[in-house]
Amino acid sequence: MSWSVVGNVGVITLDRPEKLNALNLEVLQQLSGAVNRAWGEKSVRAVVLTGNGRAFSAGADMAYSSDHHVDRSTPDWTSELHSVMSRLYWLPKPVVAAVNGLAYGAGCDLTLAADVRFASSVARFSEAYTGIAYSPDGGGSYLLPRIVGEAWAADMVFTGRVVEADEALRLGLVSRVLDPDALLCAAMEQATTYAAGPTVALGLAKRNMRSAYGLAFEAALQNERAAGDICRQTWDHVEGVTALSERRPARFEGR
Repeated sequence: MSWSVVGNVGVITLDRPEKLNALNLEVLQQLSGAVNRAWGEKSVRAVVLTGNGRAFSAGADMAYSSDHHVDRSTPDWTSELHSVMSRLYWLPKPVVAAVNGLAYGAGCDLTLAADVRFASSVARFSEAYTGIAYSPDGGGSYLLPRIVGEAWAADMVFTGRVVEADEALRLGLVSRVLDPDALLCAAMEQATTYAAGPTVALGLAKRNMRSAYGLAFEAALQNERAAGDICRQTWDHVEGVTALSERRPARFEGR
């Protein structure tokens, strides 16, 4: 796992290429630490999540040594996975997943917690759980139907079939498909655009979009009113209104 900051963009890279970036407890703990840094560092205003090598993540590391293996019945691994997914899902900053290769099982679910997904032309997605007679345990049963719709989500989950990058684009699972050499640059460019925006307002908009599922419309409207009250108190809002009146680009500072 590596963490770096480029400008105002935090970059989280899954870095076990020899194991296809499979998720054992140690990796999940490192990922949790990186996500917490993204939460805590005010200079970081957007995040890119990617993998090193030919995989984004192959999902749970079912047997990463003779003495240790992923046992989903134990609280540690499952609790850590769920904690990471929740923290990433609610991170009040834009998250772009740059899916560089295969994303299977919990690795696929991890991409779903991002706000935007860009895929390499060689990327592949699979809710691979049924291959081991298991059901999604990384949030996929919640997130996938909200992204591609219930019918396509059911098909992916029931069959565990591999979805190639072009089909992922058609399904709305990803926003763009790029040549492998162009993927990270494009994701960084998109994240940099987000990072130049009014961070507080973007975070509130993200929270309201996330929270809207299951709410009555009127409750969602009240959430928007509350977010607007907060936005009006930010420096960026004053700057945005001033820039509009002065007919110049706004210079947002994330405060």
